[in-house]
Order: sequence, then structure tokens, then C-alpha cells
Amino acid sequence: SNAYDYAAVRPRATAEEKKHFEEVFTSTIYETEHPVVRVHPETGEKSLLLGNFVQRLVGLSKSDSAKLFEVFQSYVTAPENTVRWRWQVGDVAIWDNRATQHYAVNDYGDQHRVVRRATVDGDVPVGVDGRHSITHVKAAKPAAKAA
Repeated sequence: SNAYDYAAVRPRATAEEKKHFEEVFTSTIYETEHPVVRVHPETGEKSLLLGNFVQRLVGLSKSDSAKLFEVFQSYVTAPENTVRWRWQVGDVAIWDNRATQHYAVNDYGDQHRVVRRATVDGDVPVGVDGRHSITHVKAAKPAAKAA
């Protein structure tokens, strides 16, 4: 689901900016069913498709989904399955979100860090059974009337 408070993660956002975020990101609420195991479209490699937006696994209760999600997440975040970058001046990190999970660690103290994100529109996740992710409109707010 895209029902997420994007403004909450920007503590310095003005009231106007927070209102704008809410209007943009919650004007229509979508829920998407993704395969838990996806096949990379270029390499054929299989990976777990997880993230903190997961609400439940299809066919399971929220409670059972949370338990299974934690099992998967503990595997993905185990040290032997992660990369911990030791930053040096001039470093640039690029990763493929179709095969990795990103987790930023606030370990840079009072040092200045510049982060730029580029999201490339691309393929829809496909499971090992060949089924694609499916998006459903959960709710749509009516457009505001002009004064």
C-alpha cells in the first residue's frame, strides 16, 4: 500500500509541504500484491521481495504474515547476506532494487552526507510461477472542488 506518512520522515517539512505530501501520496490508495520470491528479469536470479511496506501475505492472517515476514527478513538481514559499505571520499553507491534491499545506517555522526536517489521506471515483479504483481485501487479521494 502507498498509505504511508512520507511527511513524517521529513521533520523539517513545513505545514504546507506536509499537506502537499498527503495530497499527492494519498489521493488514491493502492494495494499491490507482489510475489514473495521474484525472478530478476535480466539475470534469472531468484530473490525475496520484501520491505517495510508489507502489510500481509496473501492467504495468511496479519499475525501469521508478520511471523513469516520476520523469518524472511532475518534471513535477508543476516550479516552473511548483507554488504556494509565503508565510505571514502568520492564514493558513489548504486544498487539494483530488483535484487537487493536497502537499509541506511545513521553511522556518520556529525559528518555531512549528500544522498541523491534516482528511481528508474521498469519491469513489474514476476514470481517463480510466472505471475506478475497486481495493483488494486483500495480507495480514491474525490478531487477537491475549485472555489
